[in-house]
Amino acid sequence: MNIRNSLILIISSILVLSIINGALTSDPSCVGAPDGQVYLFSSWDFQGERYVYNISQGYLSLPDGFRNNVQSFISGADVCFVKWYPSEQYQITSGESHRNYAALTNFGQRMDAIIHGNCSNIVCSSK
Repeated sequence: MNIRNSLILIISSILVLSIINGALTSDPSCVGAPDGQVYLFSSWDFQGERYVYNISQGYLSLPDGFRNNVQSFISGADVCFVKWYPSEQYQITSGESHRNYAALTNFGQRMDAIIHGNCSNIVCSSK
């Protein structure tokens, strides 16, 4: 009986420590991005490299690893996803997310930039 109780205690301790250390993570779409941030992922299902966009950055040309390679995202802000040539824009609202954005609209494979606010506020392309 002592061995059984010891094993239960050890397994419980390992489980608690795993949760505390983040070894057992939850689905990011259930958590969402904090207000004012957008998480961009280089792989489907919120996997791969993650880039965090903050609305304080204003207009942002995507880094090389994410330009034409946004496979999934979680938004905590109203932003506009932009492709400059040819011009395309998609309005994204706070709370919106997609597990497979590249396949859903294929836009994740063409996306160049992100800007805080409404797509209708974009007047001209940057060069």
